[in-house]
Amino acid sequence: FGVIIAARLYDNWGHVGYAAVLGGLMSPLILQPLLLPSLTCDEDKPLLQRYSFKANLWMLVFGFIGNYWYTHYFYNVMKASYTMQSWDINGVPIPMFFATHFYFCFYHTLSNMAIRKVQTTYHADWARWGYTVALVCVLSYITAFLEALTISGYSCYAFGDRHKAWVYGSAFYGIYFLVSFPMFLRLDEPSEDLTPFPPSSSKPPAPN
Repeated sequence: FGVIIAARLYDNWGHVGYAAVLGGLMSPLILQPLLLPSLTCDEDKPLLQRYSFKANLWMLVFGFIGNYWYTHYFYNVMKASYTMQSWDINGVPIPMFFATHFYFCFYHTLSNMAIRKVQTTYHADWARWGYTVALVCVLSYITAFLEALTISGYSCYAFGDRHKAWVYGSAFYGIYFLVSFPMFLRLDEPSEDLTPFPPSSSKPPAPN
């Protein structure tokens, strides 16, 4: 997708071209739970219990909500606009729903790796909890900022004020990942690995 944007291969695409290319980039992720579940060690599980199915479902729902409603924050506050030729849903080009899916899969894979690295490296205590919270906040902002920065290279998407969109819009967009990154980590994660605090004996005493 980066090559497509950098080389402006989209310049002559129309409604069908955008839908076909971005839908094609999304389709391997959608089809993997059905056709190649062994990639995620799910081949012995029913479809609805496969991690890959749950991950795809999370991304589809979360991505749809973000595109359908959240995009209008950028339209109304950041004065963002699309000029691509495309069918749309609620004013958002349908291919952007497809692109969001593979973008979000990439983001959440990296966030899982980073958070899990903290959980497997440090003992479960309040310091690790604080470090994890800080890590999620930083990852959320950086992810949002880099997306806003890189999408500026796409000539069919524009902001009224790019600097404002990069700095302040990314902070607002990052709130979306503050929720999604920790929740996505919980998919099929062993319960003991999700305990954010040390054993009860190490917890601060309850107030009288």
